[in-house]
Amino acid sequence: MLDVFRIDIIQGALKFIFITGALFYLIYTFIVFRQIQIMKKTLITSFSPSVNLLGLINLLLAAGLLVGFLLFL
Repeated sequence: MLDVFRIDIIQGALKFIFITGALFYLIYTFIVFRQIQIMKKTLITSFSPSVNLLGLINLLLAAGLLVGFLLFL
């Protein structure tokens, strides 16, 4: 009985750590995406749309990761 309780505590702690980590990663990718937007206004190059697209894809994947952790953990 005590082992089951201990396993539940460990699983709960791991869920909290993964969800918190995914939330921090989402915040980080949002900040990077905003920096890309600001850079695009300041420095105009031929590959700016590609960098913008990669930043958006990264932001969407981070949001999907957080949603996946919330739904399936």
